[in-house]
Amino acid sequence: MAWKRKKEGEFDAVHAAEELDDAIGSQDAPSTEEYIRTLEVELEGMGNLLSQKEALLARAEVQAAEHADEIERIKMRLQTEADQKVEKRVAEVIEELLDVGDDLGRAILSAQEMNHHQSVIQGLEMARQSFGKRLQKIGVTRIDALGTKFDPSLHDAVSLMPVHEPTQDGVILAVVREGYALHGKLLREARVVVGKLSS
Repeated sequence: MAWKRKKEGEFDAVHAAEELDDAIGSQDAPSTEEYIRTLEVELEGMGNLLSQKEALLARAEVQAAEHADEIERIKMRLQTEADQKVEKRVAEVIEELLDVGDDLGRAILSAQEMNHHQSVIQGLEMARQSFGKRLQKIGVTRIDALGTKFDPSLHDAVSLMPVHEPTQDGVILAVVREGYALHGKLLREARVVVGKLSS
């Protein structure tokens, strides 16, 4: 291209720009309007893609929240099951220990019947009291049965004793084996003798 010069040695920028526009325009370049429309279409496509990605992200967030809730429910269920297993095992161990307490009670009765030395009987009674206090510390309580009305949910009637007083009918007259509860739940029923009004 030959650049026109105003004077020898001077550059005419306006004329050079016109020549450059003519050269570019002759190469079948899209018009500015077509180029803008192409950009708008591409921009709209990108907007659609962005909307789709946002929708996918929203669904993924909902699913993640649902999974997190499900994991929390499973975690709570497993914790509850584990707690119940531990509670059951603790109850089984304590029940075994209650037999030791029963043995101490029988030993005291036997010592009294055989007129053992008073210090032996006192020692056994102290051991049984200590045992009872330790049970109370871990939440074990004795079910008071003697003189109360028979309750099949707390007591196991091993025999009936005839009584002549109507007030003694259905009342526990003797306790064969003490009953216990652990944190308010029945651990072991009391074995009892119940009064029955004789006719």
